[in-house]
Parts: sequence; structure tokens; C-alpha cells
Amino acid sequence: MKATILTLVLINCMCLTNIYAQIDAQFESSNITVNTLVASSFINDNEGWIADDAGTLFHTSDAGLSWNSISSDINFLNLVFINAQFGYGITEDAAYKTKDGGTTWSTLSLPAKIGTSIYFLDNQTGFISGFGEIYKTTDGGDSWTTVSTEGVSFDDFFFMSSSIGVAAADDDDSYQSIWRTTDGGLTWSNVFSEENYFINAVWFTDENTGWAVGYYDKPGRGKQPVINRSIDGGLTWLNVYINRHPGEIRGQAFIDIRFKNEMEGFALASYSENVITLDGGVTWTLTYDENKQIVPSYGIYKCIDGRSELYLIGKDGLVTKWE
Repeated sequence: MKATILTLVLINCMCLTNIYAQIDAQFESSNITVNTLVASSFINDNEGWIADDAGTLFHTSDAGLSWNSISSDINFLNLVFINAQFGYGITEDAAYKTKDGGTTWSTLSLPAKIGTSIYFLDNQTGFISGFGEIYKTTDGGDSWTTVSTEGVSFDDFFFMSSSIGVAAADDDDSYQSIWRTTDGGLTWSNVFSEENYFINAVWFTDENTGWAVGYYDKPGRGKQPVINRSIDGGLTWLNVYINRHPGEIRGQAFIDIRFKNEMEGFALASYSENVITLDGGVTWTLTYDENKQIVPSYGIYKCIDGRSELYLIGKDGLVTKWE
């Protein structure tokens, strides 16, 4: 009996080793600059833009095999490209638009101080977060409507359609961390409010299935990375993952999440606790520990982007592609 159990354990370990070896082979890394890459936007598997912290924009049209640099002298914090020509970006205090693939940029005039998030449904309709409000445009940024969010600042957006969208929000007082709209962002209602929960990003794999990541701030234990899931279009949310012992760092949070298909997804942590799923979010596994290392960790990556191929982007110009 003991021999049988030992055999099953060995077989299981061998299977896991093979799985992680296969996953590891799907990650390819390269350095495209010596600076830190801080923002990105991909319009398909082949074409995308990445911005570094020194005012340079990098563009690829061959899935990252080669990169062309464009000196913009703009330190972008967030980018959204709609197609090969039209794109938008924000810095700490301004918003910009390009009509020529990032070669030149014009400044957009916003109603008040800018926030940290930008989202465009198409070339005309988009949102930029403010502090306690958001700004919506329906004419490509020529004019903006101010939408009050009850003093809550929005950190990330995702729209499943032109009318239905979900946003991650920052509200230190009442923990209203996930909001939802059914009228194209004109009004928003709080759909998740739980004490000590803070959500940084949202992502949907279809009109019903969505993911929200951030952290749970447990008194005396620090930040614990969390993943919540919705199966009803963002109306209700259930916690499906929490890292109760995030390494030796008691200040970690998930900062973004992306899926490249319905089964394979990646949640990006602020330091070392990145996790990966291969079964549609049923289970999540650390990408780095003492026994395995799927991708480099420890604060290297700053953002994640892509479509059916995901790009992890970060320090020292590092770009890691998950094919």
C-alpha cells in the first residue's frame, strides 16, 4: 500500500514538473532598452506600443521580434491605442492623443485634475479618471463630460459592451472598491464593498465572467494579494484566491490581471507573488518559489498587456512574452 502511494506521488510530481517545464518554454524574454517600461497597449497579437520612463515610445508590428523607438519626450503612465494610427495616453498631469501611430501627440483639455486610468471603447468614446469623478468623451477627446462618482476615485475600467462596464475604485473610508454601469458610464453603482478589501484592476474574459484583483489589508498582517471572480457580468463577486503568507513582504498586492483565453491567465503582483492559472481560474499557482521559476520575479514587472499572447513589461527594458 505504501509503495502504491509513493508511486502515485512520484507520478504526480513528474506530471507537475512536465507541466511547468512546458509553461516555462512558452515564456521568452528580451531587453529593448535600459530604462524602465511603465505603460503599454496592444491592438492585436502582432502590433503594440510600450512607453518607458525616459520619454521614449517603442512600437512593434511583428509580435515583439523587432522594436522601433519614437522619441516623444512624454512620460506616459498609461496608453490606449485603438488602431494603428489613433491612440491616447496620460501622464501625471495631462492627457494626449495621436493620429499617426505615436509619432506626434496633441494635448487634450480636461475639466479638472487627471487621475491614473484611461479607457477607450473606440476612437470616439472614452474615459479618463479624475479625483472623485471621471471624464467621458464621445468625440475623440475634443470635449468632455464630468461624471460624479460620489467622491470615489476610479483606478481601472473594463467595458463588456458600449453600455455595460465595470470599474475598480479607491475609497479608503468605505471600501467601495468595484462599481458597475449599465448606461455607458453616465451613472455608476457600487457592487462590491467589503471592509479592508482594495481592488486595483478588473478584466473580463466574456460578458459574464470577470476578475478583480487587489489586496486584503488584514490588521497586523499587512497586505494579502486577492483575486475575486464574477460570473454574472460584474453584479456579484466571490473571492477565489488569497495569499495569506505573501513571502517575507507584508505589503504585496495584485496590480493587474489578464487572460489570453478562457483558461490561461496571469495575475501580476507588486513584488514577487505573481500567479498563473491554466484551468480558467479554478486554481492559481505562484510563478516563482524555491522549487520552480516560470518567469523572473521580485518587482521586475510593472504592467501586463496583450491579447492571445501576453506581454509582461518592466525594469531594465524587460519584455517577457507568454505565447
